[in-house]
Amino acid sequence: MLTQAQLLQGWEGGAGQAPVARAVALAAAAGGHSFAEAGDLPLGARDALLVGLRGACFRGDVECLADCPGCGQELEVSVPLSDLRRPADAGQGPGEGELTVRGRRVRFRALTSRDVLAVAPGGSASPDARRRLVGRCVLAVDGKAVDGEAVGGWAPEGAELTDEVIAAVAAALPSVDPGADIRLDLTCALCGHAWAAPFDVPAHVWADVDACARGLLADVHVLARAYGWREEDILALSAARRRFYLEATGT
Repeated sequence: MLTQAQLLQGWEGGAGQAPVARAVALAAAAGGHSFAEAGDLPLGARDALLVGLRGACFRGDVECLADCPGCGQELEVSVPLSDLRRPADAGQGPGEGELTVRGRRVRFRALTSRDVLAVAPGGSASPDARRRLVGRCVLAVDGKAVDGEAVGGWAPEGAELTDEVIAAVAAALPSVDPGADIRLDLTCALCGHAWAAPFDVPAHVWADVDACARGLLADVHVLARAYGWREEDILALSAARRRFYLEATGT
């Protein structure tokens, strides 16, 4: 459970950042990690921290919208947090796997936020982003580190990897990090179309955190102006006492 001051700190660290950097900032606050440590977590472990933060700080289901691929109807969906909890390795480093492509043994690891930030630091991806991103996950081919010795556990970009290897590794990534790709089974009430809709955990958690942080800062503004109190003193008040003081100001 984050204090309100910690939640504001996580919000401040992510405000103005690209979506992936925002997710890392919140995961760092939720897990007590540095930004670098949170960036090294597998995506599923990072998102598990965000789901935990959402459950600890906010009540109720996650409310979101989804467009039906069958008829285009916009659906309002309430997602219980239990539907967002997936197995994820939160403490033992990136999960690894091995597969065989045309007789070649390929060893790979789960994607991390550091990989995504390295390929698309500002949130926009280049045409070869997918190849570069998946290439970073390949640790070794036939027992030999890709492009030589991997430094610090990070594989090089994988420029020598074939398209077939890249495609096979991309398809196998969910097997080493199931929590990185959460999909919801939805059915349209209008046309009956059923589909698996991807769910963006960081985006929805950030929306809740952003709304909460702005509300807290608005309360601080009103009470500091009315009583001259410091921000930390206002945040230390219980919700009931803060509400009383806000009502007393006529807000």
